[in-house]
Formats: sequence, structure tokens, C-alpha cells
Amino acid sequence: MQVLKNEPVKAYNISVLDDDTAEINMYGEVVSQYPVDWWTGEKIPGNFIALDEFLDDLKEIENKANINVHINSVGGDFYAGLSIYNRLKALPGNITTINDGLAASAASIIFQAGNTRKMNAGSNLMIHGVSALLFDYYNTEQLKAIIKQFTAHNNAAIGVYAERSGKTKEECKNFMSGETWLTGQEAVDAGLADEVIDSIPVTMRLSHDRNYLISNGVRFSTAGMNCIPQSIPVSKSALPVEHNQRDNANKNLTGGKESMEIKTVEELKAAFPELTTQIESAAKESGRAEGVSSERNRLQGIEAIENAIADKEIVKNAKYGEKPMNAADLALVAMQKEAEIRNSVLNKIDNDSKATEGVVSVPNKGNEGVESDESKVTDTVNVAVEALKMIGGKK
Repeated sequence: MQVLKNEPVKAYNISVLDDDTAEINMYGEVVSQYPVDWWTGEKIPGNFIALDEFLDDLKEIENKANINVHINSVGGDFYAGLSIYNRLKALPGNITTINDGLAASAASIIFQAGNTRKMNAGSNLMIHGVSALLFDYYNTEQLKAIIKQFTAHNNAAIGVYAERSGKTKEECKNFMSGETWLTGQEAVDAGLADEVIDSIPVTMRLSHDRNYLISNGVRFSTAGMNCIPQSIPVSKSALPVEHNQRDNANKNLTGGKESMEIKTVEELKAAFPELTTQIESAAKESGRAEGVSSERNRLQGIEAIENAIADKEIVKNAKYGEKPMNAADLALVAMQKEAEIRNSVLNKIDNDSKATEGVVSVPNKGNEGVESDESKVTDTVNVAVEALKMIGGKK
């Protein structure tokens, strides 16, 4: 199998199986653009399916006769999901969509793109109307505009469900009036799937705090989900694990008993040695990455101000000395250094001025033994100029 695209940051994989067949695995959240850190500009780690990247990669297999699309997704951006749906529907080949665990919200739209839509036993289809969390103040007209946008969104989704299910738009509207969860057979009965299969085992559970839904090993936030079926089990420990892994660990540690509550790190290591090793390795790698990023940011901060600092030795020590500094500390030290130089200049001027007090200029007698006021002033000015050159970085 040739893997065309499999970057670590992508939550999908596009593969060529043979001359006629390709496969897409979509295991993540659908977004219009890949989210980036506003400070660093780097991509934020996460299970994201970015619309622009996905459509670009899809070109690699768009002429295949058969494309199998495996979906395990909480959904995400509706219009990104609708764009993927329309693009898949427009492909010339036969599209088969397979629900590997969860096809919720926008992902339920993508699922409808299949000429044949298959639900794995144990998988769920979730449909709901548009919702949003608002963080600002809005007047009546602004709220009317938002409602108009929401209505357009809902109508577009209703159109897709009605076309694929054969039901009326009013019937489909009822699906979206709240939050509708459908099992495989229920989806088939509703016309939103064609058959139930048993190609892979589906495991689904909630984290112990119910903030995350773990579907076939992929963790999704439950934010925006209000009617999660009671049939989905809740993890008893803080660490969500697959059911069969938990059963095996329980039997090994409790002599075959079916329940165990993990309370300590030692118990966790004993129950899941491979998993804890992976977690520890990931933590160490994360620490190294954070250290490298922190050091890069420190040096970049110094480089941004070093041209304004006259004493390059201070800059060098700040970067590579025994006591490294950040840009703020370096700026403070540089200002203190310049203050010392200014004070030295002012003291010199003051001392020279005191030295000239009481000195009388003798016309046409030469300078033997006594400096003229003009000479004193000139010397003082020269000292001040030299000091100011030092402060300004000139030599």
C-alpha cells in the first residue's frame, strides 16, 4: 500500500490500495483552516482535518474507480464539512462511506456523500441543528442576522438529509430540532445509511469527567453535545482506556476479578506498562521541545534589541555566558551600564568645573603653569563627547 500523504499534523490519511481503489481515513475534527498559535504561527497539535489541505490531497486519487471513506469524527465546521461532501459527490468513481465509530454533526453530512453508506455495528450517527457560543454584545438587528445565518445553515443540512434519506424536509427538520443519536440500524431505518456491517470492533466511552468522548481510541471534546446516549459507558479512572485492555489488566492484577479502580501511579504502571512508557516518553519529548522553543524565543528576543546596545560584551554574555539572560534582563543591564557612564561624565564635568573656579585668565602671558578656561572647557567637552560616543555605540 502506497501512502501518499501522512503528515503527523493531519488527522486523515489518503492511500492507494491498487490501480482502481483508494482509501481515505478521516479520524478527527473538521476545520476550515488548520488552527495556528497566534504567537508562534505554528500549527496547534490536535486531530484536525483542514479543508484546504484535504481537498488538495484529494486530487491525488480523484480519478480512482472506487474510493472508500472511513469516518470517525465529531464533526466541526459545517461549511467545511459541506464542501467535502460536495467534492466527494462530484467525483466520477464509486464512493463508499463507512462509519468506524462516530459520524457527528458536520461529519454526518460527509457520511451522506457515499453511493453506499455503511455503519459499523456499535457506531453512532449524530445530527443536530446549528449552535454557537457568543462572546460579545449584540443588538436586535445583529441577532436577526445571526439567526438568518443559522437558518441558512440548517436548511442546507436539511436539504442533504432529505435528498439522501428520501424523507420530507419537514421530517428531516425534526431530526435537527434537538440532538438526534442513531445506531446503525436506526440510521438505516431513517434512510440515512444503507447497511450495518461488522468489519471492525467499535469501542466508545466517556472520560470519567464526561468532558471527552473516546471513539475507537480518538478523543473528542463533548462541548456542544447535550444528549449523549446513556448506553455509552463512563470510564471509572482518570485515564480512559479501551475496554478489552481494562479487562485484561483487571484479570492480571485481581486474580480474575472484573473490576479494579486505579488510584496510584504504581497501579497504573502495573496495569498498563506499555502505555505508561509511551506517556513518559511523550512527556520527555514534549519537555525537550518546550526547552528548544523557549531557548529559541530567548535568543530571538535578544537579537531584536542588540543593535541598540553599545556594549557587545554584555550582549555576548547574555546569549552564551554562565548566567544567560532574556531580552528584558539584558535591556535592564544595558540601561544600568549607560547610567554608570552618564554619571561618570557628569562627575567629570562637575570636577573640571570646580577646578576652574578662581582661575584668572592672564592676557598675552602664555599658558605656562596654568590652563586657560577655554582649554578646560574644551577638555571637558571632549570627554563628554567621547562618553556620549561610547553610550551611542560609536568609537
